[in-house]
Amino acid sequence: MTIFEWINQILVHKKSWNSFTESDQKTFSPFIINRWLSMDEEFIEVVNYFQKYSIGTLEPREVYKWYSDFLPRGKRFNKYIKSKKNKKYDEELINILCDYFEDSKSNIIEYIDFMDKKQLKELLKMYGKGK
Repeated sequence: MTIFEWINQILVHKKSWNSFTESDQKTFSPFIINRWLSMDEEFIEVVNYFQKYSIGTLEPREVYKWYSDFLPRGKRFNKYIKSKKNKKYDEELINILCDYFEDSKSNIIEYIDFMDKKQLKELLKMYGKGK
């Protein structure tokens, strides 16, 4: 079964766990279910509270039963929220900033958005770089 079919089972059909085949039961992933259900603003607090029990502590059948019993019946549309893609920066610029600030590349990439462009240009001139 796909994630969409599991979400429909939890929210719409609410069948018993034993009615699914063993291969279907193996496709149930509490982590992914939590992730998809948390996209709904009405469920986010419930999912946030329950996820500490649902991953590692409870069996998948218990997670399925709890969600299907607790959440209201009805079809819902939840738009999946994608993570923001990292901006690509020139490797030479990152290396210069690493040398100047004596910090790691990952930290520099985080800092670079907060730096003033004028300040960056002056820094590049100090290292003998033009436009």
